[in-house]
Amino acid sequence: MNDLATRYSAAPPYVTEPCPSTGAGVCPRAPRKSSFMIGFAHVVLHVSLCNAMARVSPHTSVAMRVRLIDRSGRRPYDNVFTVERGSQNVKSIEFDAPRGEYRLLIAAPVYNCDATDYAAFISEHDRNIDETLSDGKAPDTRPLLLEGTAPPSFLYVAPTFVVLDKDLPCKGPIDEPIPSHIDVENDQNAYYVHMYSDPSIAARGAVQIALRLATVSGEFHYIRIKVPFPVPWIGFPDDIQFNVDEDELDSLAGEPVDVLLCPKLFRTSAG
Repeated sequence: MNDLATRYSAAPPYVTEPCPSTGAGVCPRAPRKSSFMIGFAHVVLHVSLCNAMARVSPHTSVAMRVRLIDRSGRRPYDNVFTVERGSQNVKSIEFDAPRGEYRLLIAAPVYNCDATDYAAFISEHDRNIDETLSDGKAPDTRPLLLEGTAPPSFLYVAPTFVVLDKDLPCKGPIDEPIPSHIDVENDQNAYYVHMYSDPSIAARGAVQIALRLATVSGEFHYIRIKVPFPVPWIGFPDDIQFNVDEDELDSLAGEPVDVLLCPKLFRTSAG
């Protein structure tokens, strides 16, 4: 999966300048297509500064090192970005990354601040990522990654993911999903999900994951996704690919709402 990393050197870094329309701050999230490398994902990384960095003079130049590390320990991307402190606490930087799943490390050693996370990239798709630098060592995270391509219309059905009881049958009614920590990033033609287990979910032994889509009437379709969750942590997250196309969305018309749907059209694959 990460063969591109061995054939291409790291892409040059880009620093997002102040928005021309406002003269300051961060522009709307629109990665620069001109920097797209064939077969790579274009990444716009929005970094919230730590307290130590936020206290420096607006004219101070601050450096942040960004690294990607795959599950074998290889580092296909490693660059240092220098940005001006300015008046905004969020700095946006851009780079191209090979497809695959990686540990994302951001460090500002002069200020003893860092961030750590995991990210998946899809070839020739834009990816926006929000990260916050912590004062001192950043807390570790242990997500299950889920991502896929999707048509622009996917955004209009307010997609999100929920946790359901493992014994809920297909066409079974859904009252309230199980409380859970699931982060979803919806981009124009893809989406990215981080799912986190906790003691209450782990105590259940197993649960079901469903994609929830809003209808025009304010009700919901729930589509079962065959994803094992929670899963034991083995030092690197499992990754599931779940692509959605227009035909699959259209197939939901006329299906019952607020029950668990188990259509055969929707399929997952290992990352």
